[in-house]
Amino acid sequence: MATIRLIPSTYQASNASYISVTDADNMYANTDSTTYATVQNTRNSTNSTYYVYVRGFNFDDVPTNATVSSFTIKIRASESNLSTSSSYRMSLYNGTTSISSTTVTSSLSTSAQTFTFPIPTSLTWATLKNYGANFGIRVPLRRANTNSASYAYIYGAEISVTYTVPVYHNVTVTNSTTATVTANPTSVLEGSSSVVTADTISGITVTDNGTNVTSQFVQHSGTSGDYTIENRGSYGFTLNSQTGYYTSNNKGVDKSCSVCRISFYLPVSATITFQYINYAEATYDFGVFGNVDVALTTNYYPAGSGGATISETSYKKACNTSADNTSSVQTLTYSNVAAGDHFIDVKYSKDDASSANNDTLQFKVTITYSQSVTYYTYTINNITADHAIVVTASGGTDKMFIKLNNTWVQASKVYKKVSGSWVQQSDLTNVFDSGTNYHYNG
Repeated sequence: MATIRLIPSTYQASNASYISVTDADNMYANTDSTTYATVQNTRNSTNSTYYVYVRGFNFDDVPTNATVSSFTIKIRASESNLSTSSSYRMSLYNGTTSISSTTVTSSLSTSAQTFTFPIPTSLTWATLKNYGANFGIRVPLRRANTNSASYAYIYGAEISVTYTVPVYHNVTVTNSTTATVTANPTSVLEGSSSVVTADTISGITVTDNGTNVTSQFVQHSGTSGDYTIENRGSYGFTLNSQTGYYTSNNKGVDKSCSVCRISFYLPVSATITFQYINYAEATYDFGVFGNVDVALTTNYYPAGSGGATISETSYKKACNTSADNTSSVQTLTYSNVAAGDHFIDVKYSKDDASSANNDTLQFKVTITYSQSVTYYTYTINNITADHAIVVTASGGTDKMFIKLNNTWVQASKVYKKVSGSWVQQSDLTNVFDSGTNYHYNG
């Protein structure tokens, strides 16, 4: 776990004619600073309030793959001859729009104090970061009287962020047989899982860091595939056990989106079918289905005068027309998806205000293979270290070689006739005896 302090790099005055700033560099510091920038309201009036916005926090200093557990926002400041009514307390802003419920509880005083802003549950790290350069701390300047110059002194500001950076581990596979065994993913986030896939477990032994896990392989057969769902961003989708639909869980939350990733392994080509219900505020709140293996953003789509505009550069379907906005079940098909490991992102975005209808996106997924298949999987759960998967012939590392065309080649399988039928052998060391006839069945 790490903690970093982001400090401002610029400011903006609400009225350059009546706001002057000297020693501005002194406010580009954290709240430990003992020097200050001086901000003056130069207008000789008690009827006008002007503001300075402290901005330019470098959100990119927090790693993009970090998980933020908490953050605080502070400013250190004092005043001279300013009105200290509760109406003129400092608060957080996105551009010139107030961020709700973030006004400090105390007013500026003539002695320097560090003020910590309240953080409502709606102000997540993802939302704050999305504000970017528009985010700022607003400091009001309103004269207490017209006879004395009025000042605010800003010593510094900061956003203190506590986060963890993901740890990854390797899952390696060593094959010494003709069986096809793979692991996905091979670079695994700590606490996540990796799936080892085999086309057969007949005649092989699989060990995981020296432990025999052959018996833990699960057979999959038929024409229907499996998938996993991982939520991404601040909100996600939750399975409704009664309806069988995954449902977006940001209902009623303006300026938000639910995003999830459906991941699946295809042993052969397949058709991916979504049944979905997009019943929301037409053109403003809507669902999006991504293209195969193309990530969707985890940001919501803000609205303009004609509705919200999708910001994705590539996607399969955006349900933002009146025809898409219905309580009826609709179908979306991805045809001929190639064999291999894939994902599809699904997203429900809500704009700046208002809701309608059920205010959700709901979906089911069906995977249908192009032919009946059989394969086996073994899942390594909650990985906390590297894993070495070793695949050998059953019975150990014993191998049998046969000379063919003056070249010794390894026999992948050995059979012995038992009661009139050929039976594959696993114990190669003791496979021969003097009373048995053997036959090469290459």
